[in-house]
Amino acid sequence: MKNQELNATATELRILMTILTKMARHDLQQHLEACGVDIGALPLGVLRLLHYQSLTIKDLSKHMALEPASLVPVIDELERRNLVRRGTDPNDRRRTPLYLTEEGERLLSGIPALPPESPFVKAIEAMGEHKAQTLLTLLRELANGMMQDSSTVSRISEAVRMQMAHHSFKPIERKWGMRKELDSK
Repeated sequence: MKNQELNATATELRILMTILTKMARHDLQQHLEACGVDIGALPLGVLRLLHYQSLTIKDLSKHMALEPASLVPVIDELERRNLVRRGTDPNDRRRTPLYLTEEGERLLSGIPALPPESPFVKAIEAMGEHKAQTLLTLLRELANGMMQDSSTVSRISEAVRMQMAHHSFKPIERKWGMRKELDSK
């Protein structure tokens, strides 16, 4: 690929990925609001990662490809809402692992998968299985090529597959009053 074509391709991909990221985040946020869950995409990602293992902010930042400083206010808010708690490591007092609380587990278990009528799900379904899998493979390859730690992409993929395999996709029961509980904390 010639340099000019390479630059045009990279620029167009960056623009399209930015647009898709915004649209996918908006779709997820609408889904969470429809479920009565007052939480954003980033805090939800943190909760999902902590569902499987305790991690430090530094560990989370590696998993999420974010700077630790950008996660501190998210963790503080999740802790304030009793969804996450900071622990101590008996072997290293400098290390502060984060744990999902029972309330955090309950909130996560009440969030169903994106519904079939979601614009994001519909667009992927319209592509067909082969194209969708090809796109996923290519995006993994692109992400691996850009990350210093190439195992991050495979860890994300494993975590998503594990979550989907073990998650019960029951809708949130409104009688839980989850929005009121979260707003009052």
